[in-house]
Amino acid sequence: MKNWSLLTLIAVAVASLSFSTAPAKTPAKKKRSVAAASRTVVFPVAGKSRILDKWGASRGGGVRRHKGIDIHARKGTPVVALADGRIVERAHTPIGGKTLWLKSATHPWTAYYAHLDKQYVTEGQYVRKGQVIGTVGNTGNARTTPPHLHFGVARGKSWVNPLPFVKNAPKVAAKTSTKKKATAKRSTRGRKARR
Repeated sequence: MKNWSLLTLIAVAVASLSFSTAPAKTPAKKKRSVAAASRTVVFPVAGKSRILDKWGASRGGGVRRHKGIDIHARKGTPVVALADGRIVERAHTPIGGKTLWLKSATHPWTAYYAHLDKQYVTEGQYVRKGQVIGTVGNTGNARTTPPHLHFGVARGKSWVNPLPFVKNAPKVAAKTSTKKKATAKRSTRGRKARR
């Protein structure tokens, strides 16, 4: 009888361990793919910028959730292709304003750029990682907000948090335009002449 009780106790213990609930973990393969992506892309805004609004923040009075990140920078700051790929859509919509969709050539996702001030590429155009494709703005429903890039990532028909893809990505240096350089040279010459 003692053996029977001991066997029952062991069986119950083994069964209870198999039903314990460990916290759900992100599959290792998915973690590796996001980490690998962050090493093969560049940050979507060149030069000085900062992320203010993150994934999941309330929008529309709590009606919807933010499906991207907002990267704030001065209006006209260059926006770059974070990876090699093709511009699959260029649009001007009431919500996103001037938008671009970039289908990565090497990753299973599409990047979404919204509220652009300028769009420098055309639909169907192949772009290289780091290439300037537009500039930061506040078009669409961002007309009353400070200039920023709304940046999103879609896998198929599902939005995913883009922050892990870009938070450790290197930034491309912002280049001063020829027009700005010429203006700066003229104003410097004028100061020297006045001295």
